Amino acid sequence: MEIDNQPDNHAYPSPLEGEQAPEPMVRTDGPEQGTQVDKVEELAPETTFIRLVYDGQNQIQGNRGATPSPSSPSGQDNAPILLRCEWNPRDPSILAAGGTDALARVWTVPRAGPIEPGQDHVSLQGHSLIDRDVPRDTITTAMSWTSDGAAIAVATDSRNHASINVWSAEGAHLQSMELSEPPIIKMLWNPNNTALLAISPDKGGTLITVHYPPAGNSLSYVLPDHNIDATPFDAAWTGEAEFLLCGGDLMLCLQCTETTIVQARKFETKDDDLFSQVLFDGRSRLAATSSDKGTLDLWDESGQRRSISAHQGTITAMQWQPLPENQSGPDDERLIATGGDDCAILIWNARMPESKPKCFLTMDSPIMRLAFTPDGAFIAGATSTQILIWKVGSYAVPRASWSRPVHPGWLSPKASAETDEEDEHCLCWDADGHKLAYGSNSRLAIINFRR
Repeated sequence: MEIDNQPDNHAYPSPLEGEQAPEPMVRTDGPEQGTQVDKVEELAPETTFIRLVYDGQNQIQGNRGATPSPSSPSGQDNAPILLRCEWNPRDPSILAAGGTDALARVWTVPRAGPIEPGQDHVSLQGHSLIDRDVPRDTITTAMSWTSDGAAIAVATDSRNHASINVWSAEGAHLQSMELSEPPIIKMLWNPNNTALLAISPDKGGTLITVHYPPAGNSLSYVLPDHNIDATPFDAAWTGEAEFLLCGGDLMLCLQCTETTIVQARKFETKDDDLFSQVLFDGRSRLAATSSDKGTLDLWDESGQRRSISAHQGTITAMQWQPLPENQSGPDDERLIATGGDDCAILIWNARMPESKPKCFLTMDSPIMRLAFTPDGAFIAGATSTQILIWKVGSYAVPRASWSRPVHPGWLSPKASAETDEEDEHCLCWDADGHKLAYGSNSRLAIINFRR
């Protein structure tokens, strides 16, 4: 296998170094549905907040309700910490979230629309994705929707006991699966939703389990010398029975047979590789891995590797641009976006990895998350305080921005008053690309975006 490093392919200078770039000139790269945009839209007025504490009062808090009531999360010491948030991939009104304090819930979110004057609360229906008898200290560690949105798998850690429960989108419990050791750090369905992959610890090593609901059987594969506490693993399906696994300096292709999981390929890597994420693109048949060193690697099916020095510091987020099924896209272009600790978002053409990035976007602090709309037309980048949204192909000026409001209801009851400690950040678009969910600590905002 060839290894082709591109030492001169850097995304430098980093926005953390040197002088601040001048304000860009306004550019309109042509109309989108007949409309040109010459200013950045502020989305704060289009924001509602979901209460994470379930007290029998399912509701969304409007942006106008800036002062929290005594029953709001900020007024309680037991408000959960949000760890996971995922829209249903087919139904833009269904949002699932999970976290600490037995938080695992699905809400029916109203379709995007303006908040009526004086209306601070909107009725919000929902249902739990966890048994009401579980201990209060249960943690939801992973969630995964099937690609058709018909079911969601929820992994929980309850007093050193790990389990996976599968629920229908309507809230009916379908199946339970038990694992010997928590936490389950990764969970994802294969492309046809017949197999569910889970990664968890196993006596100091790593256990890869593939479950086959509703049949109830499972296959397992153990890596005894790889501790996921020290080196977390990530995985990506490449087919119905084959998936990639990476972490640290290890990258494998594993295959499920009728009776076991076997190693189909061990990729050639370097001793100083620090893989943290892997994504597979079915259109180009390319796999992308990112590292704590800021390197983006692109792998073809033969194992050939192309390395890009993408960021200074850790790559914190990465996503292939989604394309509608009926849209083929240019033969010589396949876009992938990366975000990093260096406050930059870059979009690369994976078919031409030797080229410079197609765009270089900067924000005011490290990138926590990025997300393309499901049709790939827009990309959102999030820091701990701000979200910017760009139209793909027109990057000079953001299409819209959102700044996190500062008020007691937005602060985490788990965080010390002297620090801004945040556990996790969530950013995801609904199925229509009209609503953006952003969450961290004990807060979850739904931001309407008018395209």
